[in-house]
Amino acid sequence: MTLAIKMTVAKSVDGSKDDTMSRPECQEVLHLLNMIKHVVPYLSVKMRSKVLSKLSKTLRSQFSAVTRHIFDLISVIFETSGTEVIVPCAENIINLLVSYISLQDKNPADTSLFAATLVKTALCKLHDGDIKEWTVYLPMVTESISGFLSSEADTALKASNIFKELINCLIDGKLFSTIQNQGIEDEVIHSDEFEAIKTTCAVFHNTLNTSSRIPNEHFLAAISFLFLKLGEISDMFTKDIVLKLADLMNVASGSALDIEHLQDCIGSAIVAMGPEKFLGLLPISLGAKDLSCSNAWLIPILKKNIVGSSLGFFMSHIIPLAESFQKASCKVKKAVIGQDLQAYARGCWELLPAFCCKPSDTSQNFGALAKLLIPFLKDSSMLENIAISLQELINQNKSALTSYHGSEGRTKVQNTGLAENTAVDLKSRHFYSKKTASRNIKALASCSKELLQALTNVLFETPPDKHRHLKGAIGCFASITDSSVTTQIFIASLEKFHLIEDICERGKLESETNGSGGVEDSDATSIKKDANRCQILDLASCFVDGSGEDLVKLIYSVVRCALQATGEVGHIEAYQALSRILEKHSWFCSSHFVEVMDLLIGVKCNIKLLKSRFACFRTLLMHAIMSNVDEDNTKAFLILNEIILALKDSDEEGRKASYDVLNGINSELRNSSNGTSDGPYHKIISMILGYLSGSSPHIKSGVVAALSVFVYNDPNICLLMPDIVPSVMELLHNKSVEVTKAVLGFVKVLVSCLQANDLQHYHSDIVNGILPWSSISRNHFRSKVTVILEIMMRKSGSGTIKALIPEKYKQFVQGVIENRHGKTSSKVAGTTESKPELSDLTLQRHQKRKFVGSAISSKEEGPRGPKRMRDKKQDSGKTSKRVGDFNHDHLKRGKSNQPQRVGTGARKNMERTKMKQKSEGNVLRPHNASKISKHKKAGKKQQKID
Repeated sequence: MTLAIKMTVAKSVDGSKDDTMSRPECQEVLHLLNMIKHVVPYLSVKMRSKVLSKLSKTLRSQFSAVTRHIFDLISVIFETSGTEVIVPCAENIINLLVSYISLQDKNPADTSLFAATLVKTALCKLHDGDIKEWTVYLPMVTESISGFLSSEADTALKASNIFKELINCLIDGKLFSTIQNQGIEDEVIHSDEFEAIKTTCAVFHNTLNTSSRIPNEHFLAAISFLFLKLGEISDMFTKDIVLKLADLMNVASGSALDIEHLQDCIGSAIVAMGPEKFLGLLPISLGAKDLSCSNAWLIPILKKNIVGSSLGFFMSHIIPLAESFQKASCKVKKAVIGQDLQAYARGCWELLPAFCCKPSDTSQNFGALAKLLIPFLKDSSMLENIAISLQELINQNKSALTSYHGSEGRTKVQNTGLAENTAVDLKSRHFYSKKTASRNIKALASCSKELLQALTNVLFETPPDKHRHLKGAIGCFASITDSSVTTQIFIASLEKFHLIEDICERGKLESETNGSGGVEDSDATSIKKDANRCQILDLASCFVDGSGEDLVKLIYSVVRCALQATGEVGHIEAYQALSRILEKHSWFCSSHFVEVMDLLIGVKCNIKLLKSRFACFRTLLMHAIMSNVDEDNTKAFLILNEIILALKDSDEEGRKASYDVLNGINSELRNSSNGTSDGPYHKIISMILGYLSGSSPHIKSGVVAALSVFVYNDPNICLLMPDIVPSVMELLHNKSVEVTKAVLGFVKVLVSCLQANDLQHYHSDIVNGILPWSSISRNHFRSKVTVILEIMMRKSGSGTIKALIPEKYKQFVQGVIENRHGKTSSKVAGTTESKPELSDLTLQRHQKRKFVGSAISSKEEGPRGPKRMRDKKQDSGKTSKRVGDFNHDHLKRGKSNQPQRVGTGARKNMERTKMKQKSEGNVLRPHNASKISKHKKAGKKQQKID
């Protein structure tokens, strides 16, 4: 060790090492230190203590050739030893390490950070061993590390992380519980822990005072962590820091990013100590003489960083502050100052949602807050904030009741580098137990009648663009209010708009049976009634969740009247209300299924309403699929008819609505399915497959598109139901261009989504099915076949696919292989590596194009040789379907394969025939709908697919 000590004091001269360093025995010392590092974990406590004692004598405050080796060895000893080894040498080693860190630029930065890590480990060991000496070293360690927080970004970040780990280890809940239980007494104030934390905070305050510039983000992140770790008692230690940060904010002499970091740091202080204590240290105030506002910049920071505060504090402090700003704005002569004061007043009111985030006194103070807020609902500028706040109060308590552990608070701390364990600890302080949440819900419900009536009145008086949050608030209160109250309010609203008389037992409009008056009066009355009905339906949608049976039936009567009325005004609101009834009240869907289906099928629908209409159909179809009632199954085909037709609509909005509902049905059935071959998931696919027999080409292509959706979401369905792929591939023998396009799209989805080992079962069927279309360039058939082959080759290998190719097509496939190898890897990855979006594979096929019949020029050879003129005649009558008025007649057996020949001009103006009649004899099923059981049986068979 004597030689090691000599090496620590050796210095470099003119870039060359000292003679001492070059001696062989010095090299032996380095090797010895390295060897000891590996054997230390296996040494006894006594030997490790002896080694550490010797090392403490070799440490110096300046870097030397052996510094890193010594640090490495100390690190191993610290990690593998307890306090019995560390304590005897702690004072000497910690002092030397702190001295080394304090020299900063005179020593390599990485070694200084290593030394800081060693000190952190030593202090944590002392703390965990309940050795109070850590309190002596914490301030001096903090001061030495703080110097690196202002260094270059990488060094500052590492120093900040070391400090956070140190604070996280040393500051625990013992001091907090002591202060909370005993209060601030002399014993607590003069404790070693209290003094250590106080001195540590003073180090940061002193560092802040050394410069008038905003510190960097890493320095501020360290302070933020200190705020959050101290929590509610941080005001006792960090008052001076808060005031200094406020001074920097008032000067705001940094960049926008620096100011943002400073705001985040101040936000952490608000989160930690709460707005009450924070505003006690740094109040927002209005000057009595000059009407100037101090610290108004705090308002947006408060808005983002309040959680678990008090409604009482908002009413007693924030609202009076807002009122004082508003009054002062009326007194000032300068318009600019007046506008600023009004903005401050609005800003104070905008804090309401933040104060409604997990308040601690909901059950005690909500009643007073509700009375205060009701008059302000008529102020359009405050309506949104109030509505959001009311929703927040109800939803967080409902969430706590349904959650096992209660709901965690929404603590918004911006970019402070908050450690995950501290974030969880902080959030755990602001959660509702089920007991607290239940008490809060009762307090909220006790005021619901007055608030619901006030919100309802405002709903009728405000324009639709203000309804979003307002309807949300009404819905929240309706969900916790007794149904008799909501029924009373709803009936009163019907009477207000004179709509009670419109609701008859059969749901017909009384105006249709008792028409009277002149045309002008009738038109004016109708327009007004339509507007009133829209408002009532908006209200009805909000009331559905908490409605009892009587109110649900009453709302349905209003919906029925709206859908049966002449014109489409109010239809979208009616569909939305009906979809919520069907979704939230399963008993109604079950008991009124046939009635609702007859109502919907008898109503014409334009493209704008399709999404809302399909929302109703989704729930109805789910019910029909899961029930075993024959009549329900019959109605299910009517729903599928519309969805399949919409898949082929010329309007993209209609197609999107259809794809969305299929995706939703697929997801819900997969989650609820038991995986059996006769389960609802398999049942709906069997129903869809039934359309492939005896339907028109237009319907077949729509069915294939629907199957593509299911395969895209669940490729394994092809393995569970082996008849899907053969049934679709068989359609490639069809002469219809429309069907062929759909099938090639299906195949692309299939090969893209299936795993390689599953795809191999279909290699032969796919290759033999698509290759005949590779000779046809029209309608992009050749390019579609090429893409499919490329995907298959990528997944299964070119050799595997090439071996399946008939001699006739080998030249074409060879060209595909050569072209594929000629592409760059980036292009291949970009086009085939990822699972394609379904819209790329299906929706794009429906974009507007020039009308093309299925006839192909005699110069091109299709799957069955040259096309004939009769093929042209067969496909020339196909039209692009519009969703304006759905016509199911062309799905009937005997007519499905004979589409009418219609000219282009006629197609644009053609209207579909009436929707299905309610009578059972007119129900439209696919040709083989009665044989769905055969599909089920086929699904059960484990067929081997080559």
